[in-house]
Amino acid sequence: MALVVTPILMLAGFTMFGTFAAAQFRIYDLTTDYAAGVIAALVLLALIYFWPVPAAHRRALFFLWLLRLGVTLGVMLPYEAHYGLDASMYYLSGMALNDPVALLEFGAGTQNIRALVGLLSNITESYSAQKVIFSYVGLIAVYIFYRAATICLGQDKIVILYALGLLPSLLFWSSILGKDPIVLLGIAIYCYGVAGLIVRQKMSMLAYVVIGLLIASFIRIWLGVIFATPLIVTYVMSGRSSALTKLIFLLIAIPGFLLTLQGFSENFSLETAQDLVIRTDQISGAWAHGGSAQQIEGGFTSIPSMIAFMPIGAFTALFRPLPLEVLNPFGLLAGLENIYILGLFVVGLMRYGLGCFRQPILLWALVTLLVWGSAYGFASYQNLGSAFRFRVQVAPILLLLGLYFTYMRHLTPQRYLQPGSPHAPADEAQPPAADPQG
Repeated sequence: MALVVTPILMLAGFTMFGTFAAAQFRIYDLTTDYAAGVIAALVLLALIYFWPVPAAHRRALFFLWLLRLGVTLGVMLPYEAHYGLDASMYYLSGMALNDPVALLEFGAGTQNIRALVGLLSNITESYSAQKVIFSYVGLIAVYIFYRAATICLGQDKIVILYALGLLPSLLFWSSILGKDPIVLLGIAIYCYGVAGLIVRQKMSMLAYVVIGLLIASFIRIWLGVIFATPLIVTYVMSGRSSALTKLIFLLIAIPGFLLTLQGFSENFSLETAQDLVIRTDQISGAWAHGGSAQQIEGGFTSIPSMIAFMPIGAFTALFRPLPLEVLNPFGLLAGLENIYILGLFVVGLMRYGLGCFRQPILLWALVTLLVWGSAYGFASYQNLGSAFRFRVQVAPILLLLGLYFTYMRHLTPQRYLQPGSPHAPADEAQPPAADPQG
C-alpha cells in the first residue's frame, strides 16, 4: 500500500505546494533540493536492513518509513507553505552559522536545533534531506517505544508497532525539522529504561533512563523534572523492590533530579514561589494567539490559583482539541484522534476501575501523564493547536495505556513475574539480535 500511497502524496505535495513551501525556506532550486531529500530517504530506507531487529520488525519498519516519507515529503508541504513552521527559522539561521558547535548549550532548545542544522549542512545543504533525517530520528523513537511496550507486556505484538507508527499526531510532528523528533527520541529511551527498571527490576536499565532524560533535557530542560518525578514516586510507592535497591536508586536519582531542577530554576530566573506564578502567567499568556487560542480569565495570581487550574489544564493537554473545537483540516483530524484516545480511557476505566493502577508500571504511566499534563496544561489551554503538538511527547504512553485498557487487559504485566520464574518469558531488556535470515 505504501508503495502506491507515498508516491501519490509526494507528487501531489510537490506539484501543488512545493513552490510556496520553497518560498518560506528561501529555496531557489526546488527540484535539486527535493531530489536530495528523496535520495536521503532511499539511503535511510536501505539502512533499515542493517538494524539489529527481527525480520518481522524490519518489514514493519520498511512500511512505516515509506508511509512516513509520504507525510514528510508530501503531506507536510501544504502545512509548510501556509505556516512555515519553526523549521524555516531553524533552517535559515542554522545554515548561516560559521561555528555550530559553539552554539550548543544544554537546555537551549532553539540554539541546539539551529546548531544541529549547521552541523548537518556539512553533509547536505538540502532542507528536504535534513527534514528526512529528522524524520528518521522520529521513526527510531517510535520503534524504541515499541520495544518498551514489548518488555511491559512480555509479548511481541507487532500490531502495537503499527499503532504507534500510524498515529497521526505522532507521524506528523515527529517528522518535522525541529525539536519534536529529538525530544521524542530522548523520551523513548527514557521509557525503555523505565520498562526494564520497573518490570525487570534491572538497575542497569537506569543508564537508559539517564541518557533519555539528558537528550530530552538538552532540548527542553524542564522535561528532566517532569519525567524524573513520576519515576521516583512510582519506585518508592511500588513496595516490591528491596530496601537496598530503593536506597541505591534514590541515591542516584535524587541528585540528578535536584540538578535538573536547579537548571530549570536558573533558566527561568526563579527564586521564589511568586516568581514561579509570574513566570507561569507570562508563558501561558504568550500562547494565547492564533485561530485556536482561548484566554484564561484573570490569569494566575497565586500558587492556589495554579493548583485549582491544573485538572482543567491537564485534561486539555492530554485530550483536546475535541471534535469541532478547531475548524480546519488539521484541527478536525486532531479532534478525531483525541476523541478516540479519550474513548479508550473512558471504556477502560469503566470496565476495570482504578484498581489496575496498583500495578507499578501502570501507576508510573498514570503519574507521568498527570504530571506532564499538569505542567503543560498552562500553555496548552491557551492554544489548542499547540496543545496537539505538545502532546506528541506523551502520545505513545497515552495510546499504549489506552490500548492496554481496551484490548490487552487479559495480558499479565510482567512486573508480577519475577526474573528466574519458570513462568517468566525470556528477558527482553536488551534489543534483540539480528535475524540471520534477514
